[in-house]
Amino acid sequence: GGAAAALGPALPARAFLDLPGPLKNRYFLVCHGESALEAAPQGDGSRGRLLSNPGFKYDYGLSLTPRGKAQMAGVAELLEAELGFTDGWIYTSNFQRAFQSALVLREGLGLPFARLRTEFSGLLDPRKVGALDGGPAAALEGVHAADARDPFSAPPPVESSLQPSASTESVYDVLRRALEALTRLERTYSGEDVVLVSHASTLSVFTAAMMGTELGRHHRDWPYAHGQCVVYDQQLVGLGRPAPACVPRPPGAAARFRCGGLRPPQAAAGAQE
Repeated sequence: GGAAAALGPALPARAFLDLPGPLKNRYFLVCHGESALEAAPQGDGSRGRLLSNPGFKYDYGLSLTPRGKAQMAGVAELLEAELGFTDGWIYTSNFQRAFQSALVLREGLGLPFARLRTEFSGLLDPRKVGALDGGPAAALEGVHAADARDPFSAPPPVESSLQPSASTESVYDVLRRALEALTRLERTYSGEDVVLVSHASTLSVFTAAMMGTELGRHHRDWPYAHGQCVVYDQQLVGLGRPAPACVPRPPGAAARFRCGGLRPPQAAAGAQE
């Protein structure tokens, strides 16, 4: 036999798409409506309780409040009337507060149930906060301060857990989820409208990844309010124009939502403290 041909250098494996990068679909990132968790008064005088443990994701006692349902009905109206949502898809976290939000959205948009997909693999779950679970939501301020210093840092784990390290996540752990989720969606659809119903702690990291901004500043650059919708449209980003962002206004305001612009990637990347 002849001499064996020399093999060239191995090409790097690319399991996930690169972000920021061109995305074929238009994404509507929606933070779930207010639930009993956010309304719960805490001993320190604040409101809101943390819950990221998937063991409690189906607890019906943590359902949307009437205000939360109204927020999501408003998002459905916004998607159709102002943001140009067309016959697309809804993907949702299966935590009770997100799933119920997605049901309200589906009904408001008039989509068939076949267009609603529940994410069971955890890609849209809230960021795991370990030992902080069950405590006041105000504790996230310390987590965000640590993120700014080191995006690889994570909240304290649940030491009594069989896998303590699995009870908590860093920003980069959530980034890996974002890469996997968007890679799957980009390989499944092309030129579609896709709604992602998730949690503020997850969506802020997703948005930082999509826009190419500093991951450690995710909570400052891309904060999410309950019932907020942010649109990622590659055509707008490519032109250097801001994508629309809409946040709910206080009850009684003349307009239900205040809509403004998100900074385009080049402006956000150069932002100063």
